[in-house]
Amino acid sequence: MDRADVEDDLVFMAFLVFENRIKPATPDSLDELRDAHIRMIMCTGDNALTAVSVARNCHLIATNTRVFVPTLLPIDGYQSNSSAYSEKPQNLISINSSGPLARIRWSESTGSNIGLDPATLEPFATDPSDVSSIQMARKLAHSGQYCIAVTGDVFTYIRDSTADSAAGLDECWKQMLMRGAVYARMSPELKAELVCNLQTLGYITCFCGDGANDCAALKTADVGISLSEAEASVAAPFTSHSMDISCVSELLKEGRCSIATSFGCFKYMALYSMIQFTSCCLLYVYNVNLSDGQYLFVDLFTILPVAICMDRSKSYSRLIPKRPSASLTSKKVLTSLIGNVVLVIVFQVALFFITESQPWYQKPVPDNPADPDSVPNKCDLSTSIFLFSIFQYLFTGAIFNIGPPYRQSALRNYEYMAVIVLLLLFDLWVLLVPVSGFLSLFGLVHVKVGWRFVILGLSAANFALCYLGEQFVFPLLAIPLAKMFRMARWGFAGLVARLRGYEAPPLCERHEQDIDRNEIGRAAPNVGLWARLGHRSNRKEYKLLLEKMAGGPSWY
Repeated sequence: MDRADVEDDLVFMAFLVFENRIKPATPDSLDELRDAHIRMIMCTGDNALTAVSVARNCHLIATNTRVFVPTLLPIDGYQSNSSAYSEKPQNLISINSSGPLARIRWSESTGSNIGLDPATLEPFATDPSDVSSIQMARKLAHSGQYCIAVTGDVFTYIRDSTADSAAGLDECWKQMLMRGAVYARMSPELKAELVCNLQTLGYITCFCGDGANDCAALKTADVGISLSEAEASVAAPFTSHSMDISCVSELLKEGRCSIATSFGCFKYMALYSMIQFTSCCLLYVYNVNLSDGQYLFVDLFTILPVAICMDRSKSYSRLIPKRPSASLTSKKVLTSLIGNVVLVIVFQVALFFITESQPWYQKPVPDNPADPDSVPNKCDLSTSIFLFSIFQYLFTGAIFNIGPPYRQSALRNYEYMAVIVLLLLFDLWVLLVPVSGFLSLFGLVHVKVGWRFVILGLSAANFALCYLGEQFVFPLLAIPLAKMFRMARWGFAGLVARLRGYEAPPLCERHEQDIDRNEIGRAAPNVGLWARLGHRSNRKEYKLLLEKMAGGPSWY
């Protein structure tokens, strides 16, 4: 039984109007997400026009964006309304389905004489004599300032019809997913299917819901947030205690802060290992090693508290469009890590040669000439390298704990600042105020006061260069270096492909490279370091579709 049969032969008595007010935090939360260039979609079981009105009121749809709503017409409706599209009869869609023949008609929500081509979703004037509508349609086609509100029946109809490749509905399906801002009259199964199809285009999806109807979508999405502690909380990985969507931006902030902090800790631990490795290698030239007290102080009293406290930074107060690196082997992470490794090694090697050039320097010699391993660890060289390296351990932690735009400033991480200040004061005390007890504990020797200030100056210079590199130089070098490796890998892989009898495609446009790169990868899978450093993951399909869309992503 359909709706027409149920509502037949009734007596009208009154309207019952229910109002579900928009929560005060909703518009500001959506504005924040839009400023961060995050696409937002409304998926609801309500009426399409009601959903569009709510979307406008809560700023999900901008005021200057036109919205088109579909109507699924049967074959008799198709025949009676075909005059509206008389100027473009070749683009009308008429596909056999399990039911009667039907087609989709897109009309502007305010009732203007503008529709959408059912196949390409491009705007055009439904009345050829209306000059203003023609001009508006051309303006919309050029600017892309329009979106669509898809109903559940149209969503199902286009999905079921995509098997007919001759009608070009596969492209229409993708355009519908890209242009859709509101999905109304959606069942729980359709909500989950929408999330799955967006993931197929390459989107990382987050679904926020508060009812049992959202459980399937919450479970399907990459990130599910439940606004209720009832049924939906079982399917969602996250449950919000605040009953509004401000939790979405908070979760994104915390996630970005977490990944930035994790990468910072990774780079710090990797650089700490390289600093200690370099110190040991330089000392091994004379069969000298760090003393047990030096190892214990560095590992237990410097690295451990710094590493524990540096990950206690809180998330930044606002979202920005730029996302943090999501891979440890990304060009930006590797450029930062390798650049800082080079700087700390260069300064330690420079200190090594400068120390040897000093007139007071005494070269380490074995206590037993017959045993080359009997060189004492307590010498001028080990003292200089240790006093210099303890400052390197300290300032590299500060460099990788820089706050915005994903974390709050390190100055607001009070535990971390307390550890840094205490360690800095202690290191300065050990360097500038030699106490016999500490010299004996760490296995150090007395060196001239002037040389101690030289070590302090080299430490300050090393910190300044590492800070400037991390903040300004290395991010700029990451892009050209990535291009250089990519070009080298492209040429090397092409050469290997030709030697193996394959025809390597020439260099081409960016979106064409995404396709051709797979061919070269299959032809030359073992290209070693070039493939590792020059590899570039295929671009997401939704990004390629955005480039083809008029107006780009401004309608988000």
